Amino acid sequence: MDDSHDPALNKSTLPRPARTKPLVRHILPSDNHGFIGRVYDLSIVSLNFDSYEEMAQYPDVKYALEVNYALKGLTRRVESLNLAGGLIWPERLPESFKDFAVSRYEWLTIAADVFLMRYTSVVDCALIFASGVYECGLEAKKCSFDQLKKKGVASTALYVLEQMLADQGNLRAERNARFHHGEERGFTEDSQTFEMAARFEQWGSGLTGKNQVGRTINVTRSFQEGLVELQREFNFSTKSLVKRLDEFYDILEVEFESRFGPRIQAATHGLNAGSQVRGRARP
Repeated sequence: MDDSHDPALNKSTLPRPARTKPLVRHILPSDNHGFIGRVYDLSIVSLNFDSYEEMAQYPDVKYALEVNYALKGLTRRVESLNLAGGLIWPERLPESFKDFAVSRYEWLTIAADVFLMRYTSVVDCALIFASGVYECGLEAKKCSFDQLKKKGVASTALYVLEQMLADQGNLRAERNARFHHGEERGFTEDSQTFEMAARFEQWGSGLTGKNQVGRTINVTRSFQEGLVELQREFNFSTKSLVKRLDEFYDILEVEFESRFGPRIQAATHGLNAGSQVRGRARP
């Protein structure tokens, strides 16, 4: 399917300033919230057990470790966005793409795929984490907004998740179109010519002349324009994401402590003696 005439999916049809100067990169913090450190600290107790069956005898330990497992999935996914950032802000490019595995156009395509998939799936990982904290007992593939609501997850937590989903907006729609419908995005004002020129560059012959809007073909410039567009979207999206996650952790921390507290207070194993329930605290 040729998406070159669909302005909703191909940004090459939209007017844009041809910016090539790189933006300042936003590095995502994945584990700065105090609640994350709290759960990680509690998980150390697992070193005292040789099997899940042995550990599962103690409700406080079992709860803390299961929450930690879901939390790791979320923090790893957030941290992995920095991997996408590394592709969008490349520090060492090959001197010649003729000797490289992919073309400049393909580099941008891969970078966009990595960013879109990992960014949009943060909400899915957050749903799984909420299910763990609220002890919903749901399989990961069944962790949906409707299921969490039925299981009694607080409306405040669901609201933040809904806002995270709304923040993804067009990027989530693009993810679906790219991964499920075979659509591709345009990276410049004439992405078709850029793709062709990038292939010719990789083949070693190059492509000269004018593109479809009358500009001299310049694959280096087009590549940089595509990177800057991705950088703009990455920075805007991830800065908002970090703020939403902080709100989310604030809410789930209170719920976690209300459930963990009575269990640790009733525990007789003595392994978490220094981990009594505490109020919501931030470092």
